[in-house]
Amino acid sequence: MLNNALPLLATFVRISRGEPPGHEPLPAVGFLDAFVSESLTQAIIFLPFFIIIALALWRGGVWERRVVREELAEEVGRTIMPSEYQEILRDRTLRTRRINQAIPSASAALVNAQHELAFRKRRVREEGKDVESDRLAAGWRDEIGHLRPLT
Repeated sequence: MLNNALPLLATFVRISRGEPPGHEPLPAVGFLDAFVSESLTQAIIFLPFFIIIALALWRGGVWERRVVREELAEEVGRTIMPSEYQEILRDRTLRTRRINQAIPSASAALVNAQHELAFRKRRVREEGKDVESDRLAAGWRDEIGHLRPLT
């Protein structure tokens, strides 16, 4: 905002001194030169913000994978098959876990339900309540049971 307001403030200063609010002539620069120099300027200005966003996204992904890994560990043999848990352990950044590549929509729904169960279990634990008596966690287990035959 300050960057955009500086020309206006400079004009106000010139007018207060009694100078006319003149216009500077446009520089004789070609399209490509202007495009490249402005792109580099904007990249340098916004680079710290992009780095902060990338770091926050990366840390959030690490945290999410850790929660899924920890909370679904006790679900192996109950709602998670051992082979699925091995895939959860191998999960890395920029990899989408799929259970059955032949049926992508059902596979994505099952993975989503498993992740929702993991996050619900984490929230219930943080509230100090019993995970086994939580109706929403039970609902996600039922949903996983309904989606399992589809994959």
